[in-house]
Amino acid sequence: MDQAISSGSREKVAILGGGVGGLAAAWRLSEHGWQDRFQSITVYERSWRLGGKAASSRGPNGRIEEHGLHVWLGYYENAFRLVREVYEELDRESRRPDAPFKTWTDAFKPASEIGLEDFRDGRWDHWVATFSPNDEIPGEPDARSGPMSVLDFVRRSLGLLADFYGSLEDQSVPSGRITISASPTPPHEANPWGIDASMGKKLMASVLAAAMQGISVIRSEQQLLAGTIPGLEPFGEALNQLHRRLRGMVLKDNAARQLWSLADLMFTTVRGILADGLLTHPKGFSAINDEEYRDWMERHGASPETLDSPLVRGVYDLVFGFQDGDPARPRFAAGLGLFLSGKLFFEYRGAIFWKLAGGMGDVLMAPLYEALSARGVRFEFFSRVEALRPSPEGDSIAAVEISRQVMLPAGPGSYQPLVEVGGLPCFPSEPDLAQVADPRLDYESIWSNAGQDRITVLENGRDFDRIVLAIPVGMIPYICEDIVTANPRWRSMVDHLGTVATQVFQLWLTADSSELGWNRPGVTMTGFLKPFETWSSMDQLLAVEHWPAGDRPQTVTYFCNTLPTAGLPDRNDHDFPKREHERVRENAVAFLRDGVRHFWPGAVDEKEESFRWDLLVGGGDRSGEDRFDSQFWRANVDPSERYVLSLPGSDKYRLRTDASGYDNLVLAGDWIDCGLNAGCLEAAVMSGFQAANALVGNPITHRIAGYYMAWGK
Repeated sequence: MDQAISSGSREKVAILGGGVGGLAAAWRLSEHGWQDRFQSITVYERSWRLGGKAASSRGPNGRIEEHGLHVWLGYYENAFRLVREVYEELDRESRRPDAPFKTWTDAFKPASEIGLEDFRDGRWDHWVATFSPNDEIPGEPDARSGPMSVLDFVRRSLGLLADFYGSLEDQSVPSGRITISASPTPPHEANPWGIDASMGKKLMASVLAAAMQGISVIRSEQQLLAGTIPGLEPFGEALNQLHRRLRGMVLKDNAARQLWSLADLMFTTVRGILADGLLTHPKGFSAINDEEYRDWMERHGASPETLDSPLVRGVYDLVFGFQDGDPARPRFAAGLGLFLSGKLFFEYRGAIFWKLAGGMGDVLMAPLYEALSARGVRFEFFSRVEALRPSPEGDSIAAVEISRQVMLPAGPGSYQPLVEVGGLPCFPSEPDLAQVADPRLDYESIWSNAGQDRITVLENGRDFDRIVLAIPVGMIPYICEDIVTANPRWRSMVDHLGTVATQVFQLWLTADSSELGWNRPGVTMTGFLKPFETWSSMDQLLAVEHWPAGDRPQTVTYFCNTLPTAGLPDRNDHDFPKREHERVRENAVAFLRDGVRHFWPGAVDEKEESFRWDLLVGGGDRSGEDRFDSQFWRANVDPSERYVLSLPGSDKYRLRTDASGYDNLVLAGDWIDCGLNAGCLEAAVMSGFQAANALVGNPITHRIAGYYMAWGK
């Protein structure tokens, strides 16, 4: 803790929601000496497991079952700092030397490839880019943590253009595979594009000259590209020459067309940044967040080929950027699209992706639970928040109504949630019924009536003094009805922040990748067929699963996408989750039946012209499509599970952690205005850290690695 208590007695903190935002807040609040400030810190979680949208569990044979496809991006500085601190405190190397994940480096593996699917001339092609790794390590306590400026983004984008230009002279780049050295510290000996040294140096020298002159001299894109700024003639001509040469090659070669898309995207981005004056705008990238990303690119001259390219489609797929899940309605804020692209390509540490060696529950949530419990943080599972009640004066939260979904004979805080799988603490896929006095119910659904006859009222001053509301925005209309009715800012937030349902399924197969016909194991691919355009082989997880010798998979693959929904039914429609679950099954079976030949030709029965269902592990005596029932699939339709969108114009309606309007309530989650306003793990961690800062009286950005986009308020 950073500040001493000024006056008054120790406070009780109630954290509502055991997702990433709530747990990150608990982590910072419970640092050494926390009992001097707080009497208690209690996390209220409706489920038997922690993590929210990032929760995972262990099912049959210890298999990992996720809410979706989770990979960590190399710029997740705050998330990596959190996980490194947790593992250091647990000290498994000395306390649990047999644990599979003793250190954070055991739990995360660098991944340098990202793939896109490209449909042209009636066929699909793989487009895989390898991003050169670097020697940096994510989450370093003393690493540079300032935000990426617009000027830095432009400089690095132009550096990529230099690479693209040089690659025109290189005939060795194979079609469908590109190596990019876009990292902060690329290897000095690397020249992956075969860049022409003289032209590359000339172009980059011009870029540096422009930076040295100062950004104030850049008034318009026309001025820059026409070379009317002193010293920029070679720069403008190089860009125009690059654009002309690439455009002329588009129809000649598939690799050239892909290269054109890359270059045109960078070219358009730089041109638009200069034309819109973002270099000097006080809001930076967020100045254009009211505009849709594709519309912004089209306005600045992006070619039709680029707008329809897998590069652009992949951006929307990776962020589930479709309003109501409708593939015909792509919607993503332009400023955030530029900013996140820059973070992804230019600011990764170590690798562009880091894949988990276990489930999110194994790698992050269970270790967090163990460390927080050891610190004295209390957890009350099966505690579903039903309502927050403001005081009569409307300046604070007077009460919180909670339904106790199960009876715990030893008391609300007695449930022990973890099991061991191969020496690794994990959350099971079902609650431990030996600890509860109720039959199995759906404890993770708003359409469940579990516990409705057991309402506990937490009172301000008795049960809590301060609240961290870390429940997703989709739940706000249900649990904060009084607040939304009384507070116009909350009403605007609820009306303008979009969410989308998602769907996922996982397959365990008896054949390895080579037998299936896939020669790029480990690559995360996106931009493919609806309804599952994003998928990734996750074979690294098999090492921590426990299958019988006679039925052991060689491959495990995850698929995910949005799930179009027309709206949510009344809470009394108790069968709705089951219907959506069956809908995802139907979608998955249809996808396997018709869509896998492109990447798994070996999984297709040529005689039947359909998927080889016999490849599915765990099917027993079942045959045909019935064997799919042995796999795992999920419909994330509950309001708390829906992915938070970054719709154009929605940024200004997000509330900051300290802007709830109630003096004992702070906010956490990837739905608040945290400076990285996107649905992702990093935003959730940042929001939790900010909530802790607000409660102890520190500046909101205190010890936050990177103060990202400018707040729009």
